[in-house]
Amino acid sequence: MYNKAISKYFLDINMFNVPFCLIFGLISGILWSVVIFSSFGILIGYLGFQTFKKNEYYAYYNLGFTKTDLLKKVWLLNMAISILLFLIYIIFR
Repeated sequence: MYNKAISKYFLDINMFNVPFCLIFGLISGILWSVVIFSSFGILIGYLGFQTFKKNEYYAYYNLGFTKTDLLKKVWLLNMAISILLFLIYIIFR
């Protein structure tokens, strides 16, 4: 149950994060897009979630998650994905 909740939050945050990073990547390059995905993009995703899906936080509170816990987990997952993408970029460059 907890993994489903975390994966739903991860997908909801990245629903706002990924388009922002793709647009940023078209302007400045793929490497910067990956860096933004794991850092500033999470803030963009958080603001989007806060704006459009704020009421869903009550469900996460009922499961025992705080906003900080959820954001830490999303940041760790995005950081792992970014490192993997960076390694793939280095290998196939």
